[in-house]
Amino acid sequence: MFRRIRHACEYGAARLGLALMMRLGPEAACRLAGGVAVLGFRLLRRRRRIAVDNLLRSGVARTPREARRLARDTFRHLGRVVAESFFAPRLLASGALSTAVVFEMPEATRRLLESPGQGIILVSGHLGNWELGAQVLTRYKSLTGVARAMDNPRIQQLLERRRMRADFETVEKHLARPMDLVRALRRDRILALLTDQHASAGGVVIDFLGRPAATYPTPAVLHRLTRAPILFGYSIRLGTLRYRFVLSEPLFYDATDDRAADILRITQDLAARLEAAVRQYPGQYLWAHRRWKVDPAVRGEP
Repeated sequence: MFRRIRHACEYGAARLGLALMMRLGPEAACRLAGGVAVLGFRLLRRRRRIAVDNLLRSGVARTPREARRLARDTFRHLGRVVAESFFAPRLLASGALSTAVVFEMPEATRRLLESPGQGIILVSGHLGNWELGAQVLTRYKSLTGVARAMDNPRIQQLLERRRMRADFETVEKHLARPMDLVRALRRDRILALLTDQHASAGGVVIDFLGRPAATYPTPAVLHRLTRAPILFGYSIRLGTLRYRFVLSEPLFYDATDDRAADILRITQDLAARLEAAVRQYPGQYLWAHRRWKVDPAVRGEP
């Protein structure tokens, strides 16, 4: 009973906040959301502590003062990203996309995206605006994203209604079966995977930002099984609804007789690519989640 009441209150607040943001417009909505997120930084002591600790332990921040400043910036950035996500469908439907999003990718990647009959594995992390980046790619191919559903099902439905399009579908992370992902690739879709959250089960332990991190090897497993090419990419925020979308060259990894070693090698390489991007743009990374939960002495299979 209490949960239903709480969900109803959260849903009502989300509807009110959405209506207010749409009335304000992108610029004012981003300023408001950024300010609310900074307030959250001050009130959510546990999340603030996790973010500051992660920044210090990774070496990205050298002093507690610098870590606190960067952590505050990441909260503000997340608030702005959430606000912009509600305006993304309007941007994608307009003719302004070519000027709002600057693509940086090799010609081989552009040819791959434009090739029919070729499924692609897109690997990214919680950097920049990962949601908008995935939606922008639908200009090339239909996309399937794997994501954890929100705890409040009514808010989850609200978000899905905002972005519901035939070329963009979401698979619940905890319900996704391996063959569902293989079928998405066989249907000539981009399969978008965020690989920087703690793998509670079935993961491999690799180095990420100087610390051992349990990581889901899904991209490596699928690549080895299907030989679908991998693209690593991220979308960096330049201003209100202005982004630079960086995509790697098509990645193909040789397979050997040692399946476990192959999966570990591929997973580590993809993590290293994300680490380099995070170190370049630390103020746009989601530091406030518990990414590192394993014993520092552990490597390989957890």
